[in-house]
Amino acid sequence: MPYIVVDAGHGGWDKGAHYNYYNEKDITLRVATKVSQRLRQIGFKVTQLRTDDTYIGNASARGRQIAELQPNLAISIHVNSSGGTGQYQGSEIYVPLREDSARFEYYLKEELSRLNNFRNIFSRAYTGEFYERYIDPNTLRFRQTYNYTDYYGIIREAWKGGVSCDIIEMFYLDNEGDLYTFLNQEDAYVEAIVVALSKAFNMNYERESKNEVVDRAEPLKTETYYRVVCGSYSDLNEAKKVQQTLSHANYPGVWIQPVETKR
Repeated sequence: MPYIVVDAGHGGWDKGAHYNYYNEKDITLRVATKVSQRLRQIGFKVTQLRTDDTYIGNASARGRQIAELQPNLAISIHVNSSGGTGQYQGSEIYVPLREDSARFEYYLKEELSRLNNFRNIFSRAYTGEFYERYIDPNTLRFRQTYNYTDYYGIIREAWKGGVSCDIIEMFYLDNEGDLYTFLNQEDAYVEAIVVALSKAFNMNYERESKNEVVDRAEPLKTETYYRVVCGSYSDLNEAKKVQQTLSHANYPGVWIQPVETKR
């Protein structure tokens, strides 16, 4: 029985990436919980590090916890951000610099590429350098490894204990196209991770029909939305007060949009 540790990035006071009232910590917890449930249904042994909205330690502490648990593989689920600019898009995977096996990464890249743009598989050294990792499709191994110390604490500390841990950046939260894609097929992202793990560990599974992945080449259905404007304010602080009031009243999608007028 393969043993997987699933980490939901951030938590508690640590919101992670934040955009338009969406917090990374909430998204990662929801996805990690669904992934853990699906894996158990298939027959995996699973430990989910964070099961509610609490702070369970920084990345290095989580890596040491993973090392103590000694799973076959650990995954840390995240969403990315480009500082609110929305200039970047797509999924990324970060792996240990010295890892040569790429079975899970090969299948995960394959699955995520069906949902959205896939940027690349990377490793990052403690000194800051990024290394693109390329997979030999015949052996499902990385073509090259690097004898450096890993930058990310969860990867570095888990590897010290003999456990390989991947960081999965599902999409860019501040890219509205990425966010829209995720919100409309969240369960398909869950299933992509589950399918990749099942293939990597030769576990039998049945893809849930409700999560059937639609090839991106097929045109998307269009929907019409009607925007309701509650008012305009010359004072930004007043606008923020109204925004907060509506947000606390559970009105989704409330944002401030500057409008220039000529006088």
